[in-house]
Formats: sequence, C-alpha cells, structure tokens
Amino acid sequence: MRFSNVFAAIAALGVALTGFSPAQAKDVVRVGEGPFITGGGFFVAQEKGYFDKLGITVEPKMFIDGALAVPSLISGEIDISFMTANAGLFNSIAKGAPLVFVLDRGNNKKGRGYTVINVTKELYDGGVKSLADFSKLKGKRIGLSATGSINQYLFAKALQNAGLDPRKDVTWVTNVPQPDLMKMLGQKQVDATDLAYQFGFFAQNNKWGPIVAVDDQIDPDGAVGLYAARSAFIKEHRDVMVRFAMAYLQGVKEFNAAAGAPDKHPDIVEILAKRTALKKPELVKAIAPNWSYTNEDGIPNVKSVMAMQDYWADYFHLVEKKVPENKLFDLSIAQEAVKRLATEKPFGQ
Repeated sequence: MRFSNVFAAIAALGVALTGFSPAQAKDVVRVGEGPFITGGGFFVAQEKGYFDKLGITVEPKMFIDGALAVPSLISGEIDISFMTANAGLFNSIAKGAPLVFVLDRGNNKKGRGYTVINVTKELYDGGVKSLADFSKLKGKRIGLSATGSINQYLFAKALQNAGLDPRKDVTWVTNVPQPDLMKMLGQKQVDATDLAYQFGFFAQNNKWGPIVAVDDQIDPDGAVGLYAARSAFIKEHRDVMVRFAMAYLQGVKEFNAAAGAPDKHPDIVEILAKRTALKKPELVKAIAPNWSYTNEDGIPNVKSVMAMQDYWADYFHLVEKKVPENKLFDLSIAQEAVKRLATEKPFGQ
C-alpha cells in the first residue's frame, strides 16, 4: 500500500471514530471564563487536551463575574460564556440579546453546595447559628456582589423562610466584589453575606465571620452557573458546539469524581489549584466536596432557573418581562453530546 493510501485510511478512521475530519481541526471556540472552581469541568477538559482531541482550539477570556461577559457575548467577541441566572441577564434576553443557556456549569447539589452564608462573630455569638435563627437578621445589612444575583436570591429565600420580608426587613449592600465582602464582614461594615464557598471558608478561617449555612439547605440542586452561547454561533457552528460539549462533559465527569474523593485524584486537584483563585492544592482539598456539582448529562436545572425568573419578576419586580423556557434554553446541544459520547467513545470509555 502506498503511503498516500495509508494516510487516507488513517484520516478515514479518524472521521469514523471522532466525527470530524482533519480539515476541521482548527475550529476555534472563544470562551468566557472566570477563576472559579465551578468551572472545573472546563479547566480539566482544557488541561487534559480533550478539546484538542475533538478538533477544537479554545481561546479563553477571563472575567471576574459572568455578568461582565454579557456585552462581549452579545457583540460576538466571545462565543460561549459562564453565567449566573441573574435578573439582569433575564432582562437582557427579554430585550433581544441573542443568547441561550446550553450547559450546566454547577449547582448546589445536596451535600455539595457551593455558596454559603456567613455572619459576623457578634451575630453568631448572639444566636444566629443556623437558618432557623434568621429572624434575628431583621434590620441588618446584607452584603452582596450584585442586585438580582444568585447570592441575593438564596439569601432572600432564607429570610422569607424565617418569616421576614427581604424587600423591606433588611438593607442590601450590593455591587461589592466577594473578596471585599469578606473583609467588610470582618470590619462589621456588613452583618452577613452570601459568598462562594472558598470565600466563605477564607472569611471563617480569618475570624471575620463563621459560615452558618450552606445554600444547598435553601435551594437543593438549585442552579449556580450555566453556559450561555450566542444563538448565531449555535446555528452556524452546531457541530463545533456539540464537540465542545462532549469534551466539557468528559471534564465534568472527572471533576465530580474528584470532588467526592480529592485524594484519589491529585491530577485534578493540581489543575484546579492552578486555574482557580484557590491557588494551593491543600485549599482545593480543604473545601471538597463543596466545589459545586455539574450535571453529567450537561442539562441545566431548568426548573430552578425558571423559578428564579419568576421570583425576580413576581416578588422583587426586577424582571420586567418574562422569557419563555423555549427561548431561554437550547437543550439539544447537551443531548446530542451525550449520545455521541456513548456511541463514538472518543475518550476511551
């Protein structure tokens, strides 16, 4: 057999096994990401070369908050980005922002909650030690990174469960980065705050204020993060989007396994230390399993997201016009990715 025929045979085998040809090997996906452990599935997939294996070059652009990525996504500067289901994003989509949620990127699965509530030591010593004590927060200052955020949603629900009206019984101190909120708690500039687990952990360790609740107690399995993609990118590059999801979901599977047993997955721990704000492997292990959980079928927690939109629209009146479920989500990307992973087995399982 001539060499040319050998190469042709190898190329044909590659198409059969992976569903893409060498001509597609330079497909580029521009991804909005942040230094948060909820992005573990993406970090694992990138570091282990899973995107490369499926013919995709990812070009990450870092944002400190998913809300900051929205303009770049709308303008076409990036193709897909991490997001939270916040009031502002619902309003943007209602006004015509051409975005849809396509993949889960972390949720407060029972036992693996990623967001926490801290209170000052004074409040703790005064009896605020669990969700059952939140009626004592009446008149207090609650620190948050943003109005209409997932953090405000969870804290507000906790206050309601304690018999308070979060619209008038507390003062919301908003638009403060989470690292600053930790310090404000220690300086008694706020009385309580809702933080990502690592920041709540830091605040507690630095004696700025103890953790009194993990948010999987408030909204079990509630969505924390999602990936949103430009509708045009999905339409024009559907196969690329599906392959992106395939590689991502392989990373998710390994991320979830490591969260439950970090000592058995030192390679994953090292990747997360390198790619997140935690920096040190011992800190990554210290907060396990509270890394969040990502659904291994890739399907976002639709019911949870729709409940958030209803809450912001009907109760807080921060959402002006509701967007129907079929306009907010495109679940077909995740569904096709799962089917192709099962049939093509590009990662050997």
